Amino acid sequence: DFPMHALIFRPLAVFATLASLAAASGAHAGLINGGFETSTGTPFVADGNWALAHQSSVAGWQTTASDAQIEIWGNNFNSASGGPVPAYEGRQFAEINATQFATLYQDVFSIGAGSVVGFEFAHRGRSGVDTMRMMITDLGLDNLLGGGDDTELFSRDYSTGNTAWAFYTSSGEAPITTLGNATRFSYQAISTASNSVSVGNFIDAANFGVGVQ
Repeated sequence: DFPMHALIFRPLAVFATLASLAAASGAHAGLINGGFETSTGTPFVADGNWALAHQSSVAGWQTTASDAQIEIWGNNFNSASGGPVPAYEGRQFAEINATQFATLYQDVFSIGAGSVVGFEFAHRGRSGVDTMRMMITDLGLDNLLGGGDDTELFSRDYSTGNTAWAFYTSSGEAPITTLGNATRFSYQAISTASNSVSVGNFIDAANFGVGVQ
């Protein structure tokens, strides 16, 4: 089920579209397409392959990259130094960096003030230990990042090697309480083992919102 509190309340047709996308992607509370399985044409990446796609083609997700490209890998694509990389769940996953250092994010509206939110995600390095940052930000009254009234609700760096996926959650963290404006959940590339801007920081099985532990 896709919770009502995690959606922008818009006309019925738009609501139905978002709900169907969520159901199709196996999405969890508070987000769309957490496993990067659902698209609007491309990428449906074959096993052992990869693709670059404009963010408009990757349901739910946006990127801060100036070219708006998101990199999607199919199950068991062969990373040059790490061997075939299986998806953590499903058949596809994303690399946070496509052609440049960037942040993958979703903005969630209509989470009421005082709600406690959580997160979980799978992370893996590509050619060694990669580091990414998980952030939760209240976007303020203007609902825009960088408007001068943003509030950082959570931020932590996670470093993972390339031999296996690690699954991280908000369990054990101090309660993350929302302020009632749009809430941005984001995954930012910090560094990669190769020092290449376009290599590293795989992510899969993302989940965030109210009721997520």
